Amino acid sequence: YILSLFKGIVHMKRIFALVLSFVFLLSCLVLPAGAMFDPSPVYQVQAASAYIVNTDTNIIVYDKDSTKQVSAGGLTKYMTLAVLLTNYADQLDSTFQMPFAISDYVYNTNNADMRSNETFTYREAMYAMLTRNANEAAMGVAYTLAGGDLDGWVAQMNTLSQRIGTTASSWTDACGIDSGNTTCAVDMYLILRYLMSFDAFVEVSGAPSFTMPAKEKHRSSSVLVSQNAALSKAGGSYYRSAMQGGMCNVTAFKNDTGTQSYVSWGNKDGATYIFCVMDSPDSCDTLGYANRRPALFETVKLMDWVFDSFSIQAALDTDLTIAEIPVKYSSDTDTLQLYPNDSMMTLLPSTSDGTVTQKYFHLPDYVCAPIQQGDVVGTVELKLAGETIGMVNLIAGQDVSRSSLLYSFSKLQEFFGSLYLKVVLVVSAICAIIYVAWVLLNSPRTRHSSKKVHRYGRPRD
Repeated sequence: YILSLFKGIVHMKRIFALVLSFVFLLSCLVLPAGAMFDPSPVYQVQAASAYIVNTDTNIIVYDKDSTKQVSAGGLTKYMTLAVLLTNYADQLDSTFQMPFAISDYVYNTNNADMRSNETFTYREAMYAMLTRNANEAAMGVAYTLAGGDLDGWVAQMNTLSQRIGTTASSWTDACGIDSGNTTCAVDMYLILRYLMSFDAFVEVSGAPSFTMPAKEKHRSSSVLVSQNAALSKAGGSYYRSAMQGGMCNVTAFKNDTGTQSYVSWGNKDGATYIFCVMDSPDSCDTLGYANRRPALFETVKLMDWVFDSFSIQAALDTDLTIAEIPVKYSSDTDTLQLYPNDSMMTLLPSTSDGTVTQKYFHLPDYVCAPIQQGDVVGTVELKLAGETIGMVNLIAGQDVSRSSLLYSFSKLQEFFGSLYLKVVLVVSAICAIIYVAWVLLNSPRTRHSSKKVHRYGRPRD
């Protein structure tokens, strides 16, 4: 019984250790990401909220009130494009006629001059949306593909938005004219990243201009110049060769003032970042152009800061020992050298190397021989500016054989020092004491001495 009890205790300890390991694994998988850097020494962000993410490492480079809900405006077209590409990506060269039914809704905001009853491809409508933020293109696509059921199209937008992961966004029309369209910087990051998975979106977004062919009401072709002035050298001081595509929520300011948002992405030297700059005040654009683009102005400032300050580098060297751990049962060595099994390419300040990261080791107290080179022994957690950037396995750097003599001696020591032996000895001692007591109590001498002695007088003569 004692032996069974002891085995049960050992089994429970193993299950408990397994549960702890599983909990630790889950905690590693859901480690929260956080912003690690601040551009303030280089540029003071004036936007109400902003969110910059390196898509190669998923590191949040900058975060300023990124969950603050703001008006989506023209950025609503990103969700219309998301529904279009999700369901009709293979039909972009199919044609539709611009419906007359939307003409009143988009009056004076038909930025690409796409007129009723003219024939367009869905790809041409994409160019109109992404170069000119054309409301008529978005509404025409939605009306046609939804069979006139614009509410049904909006329902699709909201369903897909939630599926993408947005939490602060609400969509009420297909183009952004309605003030009920709301979003936040984090949500726009998620939506843009989703769109970037479609080749057609990437291609169209990067076009500084598009030549719209002649149509029924246009005798000749027309050139749509992108409102993203950073895409072309014609954009002057806004131009950045790293800019890959982007969209604003309103057109450039000229005679009025207000705020502007810009959601875009850039790539340089193989590193890609998404920039979500929301509600930049008109006053922050100091370039002096007649048409002011405050959100784009802040975007390119942040783009300069990011590409000048950071690069993708190896945080670890797989050829260098990173830690050592004691070894048991080996006569060859007392310690085992550990190496990272991955260099972990990550985002680091350009002027530094992997030594700027903080390393937190998760290792057992010792390992037992035999060990094979490449065996995973533990992990190292890497942090930068207090935020976890990754977890890498640590592997054995060499084979370590086991000494049979040391192993047998150690097991003998463990046996004599084990709880099992102690329990057996205690139980045996108790049994021995009980047995001795029983023997003593039941021996013949004891029984004889316990009888009463009757004394009789001497018999009379």
